Amino acid sequence: MKIKTQDFLDQVRAETFTSDQIEIKQADLKKDMTKLLAPGYQFLLSNLKENQISQFKLMLPFEVPATIELQAGIINLPFELVDKIALLTNSEDEVPVRLYLITTAENLNKSGMRIDEMATVTEFLAKPTEIEAKITTEINQKLVELQEAPAALE
Repeated sequence: MKIKTQDFLDQVRAETFTSDQIEIKQADLKKDMTKLLAPGYQFLLSNLKENQISQFKLMLPFEVPATIELQAGIINLPFELVDKIALLTNSEDEVPVRLYLITTAENLNKSGMRIDEMATVTEFLAKPTEIEAKITTEINQKLVELQEAPAALE
């Protein structure tokens, strides 16, 4: 899947992308995340098949507020930083859309954010089971990191 940079920026600024949210409870952290994440993956898959920019968020039950988001974007910055995305890209370019795993928590690191590229949307659409397994492994790792993170960074 490719998109003209300006079209991406317009969708994000107008908030016409699709978004879903999964609330993770404390008890869920001990469960198989594959089943909990399945609705989010299905949401992304169905929307991305229609060339619709999409994301899903995991709302996490930690003392320090934290989220994990899977966003279909054009650069490794979250949708919230659309103005920076515009500065770092050429609006006339047509670029591949990629899936980025964005972990946000004040106690995660100094920036409070970590962004990892997971796959291109084309790869995700071609091999969803394989890419979902890769992303689930990364999400499990992020959950461990967040649970072990100190209450506040110095």
